[in-house]
Amino acid sequence: MTNPYEYAVSVPELIERYRATYSGAVYDVLDAMGYPHQALASDIKPVDNRWVIAGPAFTLKGIPEPTGDERLRARRIHMFEAMKDVGVPIIDVRDCSFDMQAAHYGEMNATVGASCGVIGALVDGGSRDTRFLLERDFPVFARYLTPVEAVKRWSYYDWQLTIALRGALTSIVVVSPGDFIMGDLDGVVVIPRDIVVEVLEKTEELIRHEDQVREEFNDGQDPVEVYRRHGRL
Repeated sequence: MTNPYEYAVSVPELIERYRATYSGAVYDVLDAMGYPHQALASDIKPVDNRWVIAGPAFTLKGIPEPTGDERLRARRIHMFEAMKDVGVPIIDVRDCSFDMQAAHYGEMNATVGASCGVIGALVDGGSRDTRFLLERDFPVFARYLTPVEAVKRWSYYDWQLTIALRGALTSIVVVSPGDFIMGDLDGVVVIPRDIVVEVLEKTEELIRHEDQVREEFNDGQDPVEVYRRHGRL
């Protein structure tokens, strides 16, 4: 089976270069390439406005679980083992089955995850322990904050499978292991694994072009002529 975390460019380099871009430019490239539905719902935002995430997805599916089933809770330690086995920096991406009752992420998840290669979390649900996350500067993107504990409300179910997160233009955006996540204050986009490098290169070229256009506008050149030359505002 193909390793979903192998790309034509190393993962650390991909992360560094994607972090130097921004979500709007990445989205514009995806849109132009025929992938307009890769933006997540607009209420999935960074807990701290300064935070940026970029990296390959490690996917988790969670389910409402009102009984506190210890078997499901006990399984989760094996999820962290699986994270460590990936061998590259990853983003913990959580499909919370549209649950709105509890926090699906918190400081202990960040602590254990960071020891297993996790560099950020993307949660289509809730997060808590915010003060501790801020103190350790661990980037979490979530739908809401709440103090409510997940035990007897929600539980881990399975991981490293294709999941579904709420979309901006469609009801869901599917995310598979190895798809790339890029998020900032404007929101989050999902880059399908097979086009991760191509999208990055096109985004970098777009940003270089924008910088040139911006410089011409700042120089006081006629805006109509600048637009005619470049076709972009």
